[in-house]
Amino acid sequence: TPGGKVYAKVVGLATGAYGGQSLSPHLRNRVMPILSNSMVTRVLTESELAEVAVKKPAFITDTRTLRFYYRLLPDRRMQIGSRSAVHGADATAPKHLQLLRDGLARKFPSLKNIPVDYSWWGWVDVSHDMMPRIVQPDPKQSVFYALGYGGNGVSFSAHAGRRLAQRMAGKSDSAFDLPIYNSPLPGHLFAPFRRLGQSLLYRWYYLRDEIL
Repeated sequence: TPGGKVYAKVVGLATGAYGGQSLSPHLRNRVMPILSNSMVTRVLTESELAEVAVKKPAFITDTRTLRFYYRLLPDRRMQIGSRSAVHGADATAPKHLQLLRDGLARKFPSLKNIPVDYSWWGWVDVSHDMMPRIVQPDPKQSVFYALGYGGNGVSFSAHAGRRLAQRMAGKSDSAFDLPIYNSPLPGHLFAPFRRLGQSLLYRWYYLRDEIL
């Protein structure tokens, strides 16, 4: 660190999409950071609540490849999220927020043009096989990682953190026989070109989801 060195007998890497690949050669090209975008409306009126017909604050998602997800929050605001920019350089471009506005209006026409109170974006860590890992990649080194949640980190990481701590402490569990605990994150031969591939796939998936 800028303030000095830290020595530890055991190290756990749980940085998500932020910086982990530069911390260990075992993570290089193993996780693809992908931008996710989300927004929250103002508080819905009684008539708007009746129109959307969502009774409980449950998570809702569609079946598109480039899916949208929705949730009625406890304070009666509606949240919607989906993909964002391919590169972080244009993450704040208005078109990405407009994508969410359009998606919300299509799902709930009565909420078209509803004011937005909050919006944000951030990177999620996606593994090449869409499965997370909680592993010790090299038995000769006391380094472990928990990564690759694919945008489901809010639910996965709480469990993964507990399991990561158990592994770092040398505890055993029958669950550790599962592949996510004993196989490393897979690499990818074309990792240096994945942003180009992501851009092309976004276009193809959009055509397949919305037009074809």
